Amino acid sequence: MSDLNHLLLDAFPEAAVLIRQGQIAAANPMARHYLPQLEPGTAPPPYLPLEEASSASGTFTAGLTTYSFTVTQFSDGLLLLFRPAPQTALTDAQLDGALRQLRSFLAEFMTKGPGQDSAAFRKSFYRMFRLVDNLDFMRLAGEGCTPAFRPVTIDLAGLCSQMAGQASPLLQQGGITLDFRSDPASLLIPGDSALLQRLLLELISNSARALGRGEIRMRLRSRGTRALLTLSDSGAPPTQRQLAAMLQQDADHAIPSPQAGAGLGLSIARHIAALHGGSLLVEWGQSSPSMILSLPSGPLDPRATLSSPPLQRDGGLSPLLVALADALPAEVFALADLD
Repeated sequence: MSDLNHLLLDAFPEAAVLIRQGQIAAANPMARHYLPQLEPGTAPPPYLPLEEASSASGTFTAGLTTYSFTVTQFSDGLLLLFRPAPQTALTDAQLDGALRQLRSFLAEFMTKGPGQDSAAFRKSFYRMFRLVDNLDFMRLAGEGCTPAFRPVTIDLAGLCSQMAGQASPLLQQGGITLDFRSDPASLLIPGDSALLQRLLLELISNSARALGRGEIRMRLRSRGTRALLTLSDSGAPPTQRQLAAMLQQDADHAIPSPQAGAGLGLSIARHIAALHGGSLLVEWGQSSPSMILSLPSGPLDPRATLSSPPLQRDGGLSPLLVALADALPAEVFALADLD
């Protein structure tokens, strides 16, 4: 690597790493300060599946610290930029989006009472419950409280198959096909089943909202000591505005519309992935963005200390309908029991 490239790399205000041919070519002092193991000539850390995507953004966890990152392809390699992720997950844009949604729900409750349009009223109820529950999750995360985290040995392939099987018939009513395939018939990992279910439903819901109609593809495979789950769909490539949001995921972007959601789902998914020592990437290119979830299949760090507030008070509602409420048509809720 030339001296000029070294100078350019050192000029970055955040941690910067050059990766060529599957190995670290150079890392600036800030990168080595955060992660001393980033030595030239070595492979990138396994929790960062960089070879899976030429351009991506997301979060990863190293030790007990979570980092946000972007990776961009250039002529003969990849440029990785990262920094510690903010401890307070709820942004001003997310809060504003949540308030707009709540006002919209209140208006719907006034105009679509149970006696006028029962299905639409019930859908709004589920959507509002989901929003409030997500806000509560983010509040606890921002205060440094983590959800109840009880890892055991689970079959990730079986869990994904179960979630896809339950969500698929509901999504089909909205014109969405969910196709899940797993290379290994069984893939054992240490994890919290309830949290991973929520993570999977958040990813499926996010893809369904963005897609509208079409096909969502879930693919699970094992690579070394990591389990990789990829969600892609048949949607259109991202706009320049969407790309900018992916590249600056921690900034306050345009306030979401009530139909688009408050933008809390992916933040929750990233938090759950971090609890498991995993990473969540958004990959983009010539097609629609893909989500890549990477989870360790080895033992978790025994030094982690976690508090245990309740994860979700569902009030007897179906967690599946709550998670997918923003993406499902109102007709699905015609027979939903709110008790």
